[in-house]
Amino acid sequence: MENYSEETQNPHHTNIELIYDYTEYRLQLVNNSINNLNTKLGSIIAFSGIAVGFSINLPNEAFLVNDSTKQYFCYSCLILKIFICVCLIIAIFASTSGFLPKAGGGMTPPDLLMKENYYDSDENIRLIITKTSIEALAELESLRDNKAKFVSSAILALGGAAFFAATDVILASILSII
Repeated sequence: MENYSEETQNPHHTNIELIYDYTEYRLQLVNNSINNLNTKLGSIIAFSGIAVGFSINLPNEAFLVNDSTKQYFCYSCLILKIFICVCLIIAIFASTSGFLPKAGGGMTPPDLLMKENYYDSDENIRLIITKTSIEALAELESLRDNKAKFVSSAILALGGAAFFAATDVILASILSII
């Protein structure tokens, strides 16, 4: 036991290499997550654009006919079609906003390390890189979380558009039978 306590108190032993590797791994995970969110944002924009084209063919109006064969307009379908288009606009806007460039993930430039720390130990260089990588990781995580909010908003708006489209079709079908 005494030998173990002496090793743990040794100031020359650090875990900087392990921390450095773990920090690099976390940076890679966050970057992959950001790339996946960008893919989702692009897909939502494309799908919403296509859905706008399909919404043109949705019913605008349906007729209610009374016993004396007078026709009355029902504007519920038109209002639903407007809601669909508004939801699609929100989805496109949220997705596009998620693509706006934002600075994040500033790291120590390699040329600065070469100039100022060329003769330092590997452990010291890893420590410097790890400290700046941890700051960059916090910035990238914030960027990822912000993009995730835009994806969530766009998906909710797209879901709203789908709900209103289904309601519009159902309502128009029911009204055409009456």
